[in-house]
Amino acid sequence: MIPRRTLRLVRELAHAHGLLPPGPLVVAVSGGTDSTALLLILAALRDELGLVLHVAHFDHRARPRAAVRDLAAVAALAERCGATFRAGRADAALASEDAARRARYAFLRRAAAACGASGIATGHTRDDQAETVLLHLTRGSGLTGLAAMRPSRDGVVRPLLTLGRVDTAAVCGVAGVTPREDPSNRSLAFARNRIRHRVLPELGRLNPRVAEALARVADAAAGDEDALESAARDLLLAARVGDAIDLDRLGSGTLALRALAQAWWVATGTTLGSRHRAALAAEAARRTGSAALALPGGQVVREYARLRFVRSAGGRRAGSGECDGSGEFGGSSESEEAGEAGGARRVAPRLAGVVPFVRDVPLDWGGWRLILTSSGPPAGFTTIGTVPGAVAAGLGVRARRPGDRIARGGKLQDLLTDAKVPVRLRSTLPLIIDAAGRVRLVPGIHGGIDRGIHGGLQGGRPPGEVPSVAVHARPPLGTSVLGIIRGPSPLHGLALTTRRVLVPPHARGAQHEPR
Repeated sequence: MIPRRTLRLVRELAHAHGLLPPGPLVVAVSGGTDSTALLLILAALRDELGLVLHVAHFDHRARPRAAVRDLAAVAALAERCGATFRAGRADAALASEDAARRARYAFLRRAAAACGASGIATGHTRDDQAETVLLHLTRGSGLTGLAAMRPSRDGVVRPLLTLGRVDTAAVCGVAGVTPREDPSNRSLAFARNRIRHRVLPELGRLNPRVAEALARVADAAAGDEDALESAARDLLLAARVGDAIDLDRLGSGTLALRALAQAWWVATGTTLGSRHRAALAAEAARRTGSAALALPGGQVVREYARLRFVRSAGGRRAGSGECDGSGEFGGSSESEEAGEAGGARRVAPRLAGVVPFVRDVPLDWGGWRLILTSSGPPAGFTTIGTVPGAVAAGLGVRARRPGDRIARGGKLQDLLTDAKVPVRLRSTLPLIIDAAGRVRLVPGIHGGIDRGIHGGLQGGRPPGEVPSVAVHARPPLGTSVLGIIRGPSPLHGLALTTRRVLVPPHARGAQHEPR
């Protein structure tokens, strides 16, 4: 009969962390002392907790002769406990402990999915926890490493973390079960075995209950870790702007770096080590220009005080745009005009040629609305610039091209840099050009500050609302756009104006529509 104290400790841990809800549960059993005791304990608690046990056994192909006997012993134990039995085997001998662990957990997760299990139970004990804390300490781990193994994480539950190996051995003894032993557990070639057989016995001379003490360290670290993770999550939410992180809102320091590491894990599924965290922190401390940084699992893209994370494999939805193979977000994927349909034309901003203005007909370009009109500005539009009537006849809209220059001289690239327009948005800006191909106006950029696109990125407009541009007959005198057009406007000139419109995601591209 299993000792009552043992059942009580497992029951209390399970209730405290919600480890064993009613229903199917996969129990990982190698045949060793700890996993054998785990199955016996769960079988004793099965009716009380409403568990349906499924035993899963994996052959790493490390000991071919013993593997057959291990499998037979576990199958017999599963039958004794009234549990179903599943066995898996590696395709070939595995080269390392890490490869064996990954193959084993992949099998266990497949087994859990097959039987609809709520989790995977493993036989990790308090002694395993102590060894893990010491291993992490020797590697210079921080608070996360000190927290070591959690009672529950990623679908894996560890009901025996409050028991020691002496307890699991006692369970097997009273049940009359002789566990299978793996000779490799005695080999000092493995770091964990050296800690188990050499380091912990020496520490035990200082404190006979050293394993319990180290387990308490892990519990304390886990509590602090959870509190910091929660604070970092709140900070990250406050710094989020669409699919980007506002570095000025995020601030600096340990909590900010923790928030960035947390965001990286969410975006890429990869945990960053200390060296890569330091590289991320260094990039996040910068504010000038744009830069990209490759890290395990993806790429960091910084545009002035904005940071975005792009996963390396495949695309992901972020904000209102889709990440393509280049890692850029937003813009249409259409490559040619869709033809006339109800007076509307749709053209991909980044791929189309010049789209000429049609007087009094709105033109949508990547969320911007442009209109060239000789009447007054439509309701909701704002003037951004003027052009002479003679120039207006040849006005068109296109995307940026290498070597673009503005009408009064100078490089467009310098203009965009001075206005701090993010690099990823420069190719999606609609450029208003004259018949000679020179840039006359850049919607959204006014007086040296990008109050349209750049201001919107700073959170100045409601989600889903995008700027648009218009043209009218009597503009205010002296209208200028970053000095591209200066001086009084002609009496019969045309003025570009902007207004904000709600454009659904599928309506991206360039499009003419009736007023």
